Amino acid sequence: MPQNTKTNRYIFLIAFAIAALILVNGGFAYWQMHKIKTEFEDVANKDLPLVTQLLPLIDRQFEQTLLIEKLHQQSDGHQGVVIRTLEDSFIRTGKKFDSALATLKEFIIPLMSLGQPETRAEMVRVNLLLDQIGKEHQQYHDQVIAMIETIKSGGGKIPEQVIRILNEEEKELRLELTSLRDEVQRFTQQSVIAVDKHESWVIQGVVLFTLFVYSLGTIMLFMMYQVMQHRKKAIAELAYFATHDPLTKLINRRYFFERLTEAINAAKRHNHPLSICVCDLDHFKQINDTLGHQAGDKVLASFGEILTQVKRPEDIAGRFGGDEFVLCFPNTHGKDIVNMVERIRATMAEKEFKLPNNKRFSVTATFGIAEMDLNNQCQESIFEAADNALYQAKEKGRNAVVLYQD
Repeated sequence: MPQNTKTNRYIFLIAFAIAALILVNGGFAYWQMHKIKTEFEDVANKDLPLVTQLLPLIDRQFEQTLLIEKLHQQSDGHQGVVIRTLEDSFIRTGKKFDSALATLKEFIIPLMSLGQPETRAEMVRVNLLLDQIGKEHQQYHDQVIAMIETIKSGGGKIPEQVIRILNEEEKELRLELTSLRDEVQRFTQQSVIAVDKHESWVIQGVVLFTLFVYSLGTIMLFMMYQVMQHRKKAIAELAYFATHDPLTKLINRRYFFERLTEAINAAKRHNHPLSICVCDLDHFKQINDTLGHQAGDKVLASFGEILTQVKRPEDIAGRFGGDEFVLCFPNTHGKDIVNMVERIRATMAEKEFKLPNNKRFSVTATFGIAEMDLNNQCQESIFEAADNALYQAKEKGRNAVVLYQD
C-alpha cells in the first residue's frame, strides 16, 4: 500500500508537470509569435514605407544632378538661352526634394517613440541623418542657384573647378541618401533575421516540449501500468483470502459449501456418485497447550500440504476451522476413496515435526467417509453420515479411516 501511494504521488506530480509544461510552452509560443508579429509590423509599417519615401529623395537629387550636367554641357552661347529653364527646373526639383524630406521626417518622428527599442534607436539615427542631408542639400542648392545667378548676370563661364566641386558635393549627397537607403534595408534584413530566429525558437521549443512531454507521458504510463498491476494483484489476493485459509492454503468453510453445492447439483443432474470425508487431527488441543500455537500452526500447514498433494485435481479440500478438515470427491464412490484417504492418514502419521529445542513429535489424524444417498441427496444427510463414520473411527482408537455403512 505505501508503495502504491508513493507511485500515485509520482503520477500526480508528473501529470502536474505536464500541465505546467503545456502552459509554459503556450506562453513561450505566444511570446515568440508576438515578437514575430512585431517584427512584421516594423517591416510593413515602418521599414518598407521608409524605403519607399526615401526613393523620391534620391530621384529628386538625381534630377538635379542631370540639370547640373546639362548646364555644364552647354556652350557659352547657349548657357544664357537655357539658363532660365534650368533654373526653374532646379528650383522645382529642390522644392520636391524639400517636400519629400519633410514628408519623410513627419513619418519618422512618431516612430522614434514607438515600437521596440532597436526600432526607436534606428529611427533616431535616421532622423539625424535626414537633418544632416537636409542641411547639405540646402547648401548645395544655394551654391547652384548662386552659380546660375552668376551666369545670368553675365559673369561668364563657371570655372571647371567650381563645377567639379558642385559635382563632388552632389555625389556625396547622393551617396549619403543611398547609404541611408541601404541602412534602412539592412534594418529590414535584420527584422527578417529576427523573424527567422523567433520562428526557429518556436519550432525548437515545440520539438523539445513534445519530446519531454512524451518522455514524461511514457514514464507516467509505466507507473500507471505498475499501479494497475499492483491493483490487479491486490484484488487477486483479496479474492484468494476471501475464499482460502491463509495458513493451510485450503479453501475456507464458506467457499467449500459453495463448491459442494455445485458438486451435489452436478451429481443429481448426471446421476453420478459423490463422497465426502471429514477428518480431525488427534489430540490437537494438547499440542497447542503443551507445545504452543506456533507448533500447532506448523502441524496445520503441513496437513494442508499433504491433502493438496494427495488429492486429485477435481477433488475439493477445505478447512472447517480449528483442526477440522473436509474433502469432497465428485463422481466417486465411497469405497473407491478409502485407499486415497489411507495414504493421507499414513503420510501424516509418519511425518515428524521438530521444535526449536530439537524435540521431535508426530501427529495422527482420524477420517470418516460417507457416500451421498441417491434417495436423500442433501448436504445435511451426507455430513451426518460422515460424522458418524468419524465417531466410529475415534471409538476404534483414532488414527483410522472408517467408511460409513448403513
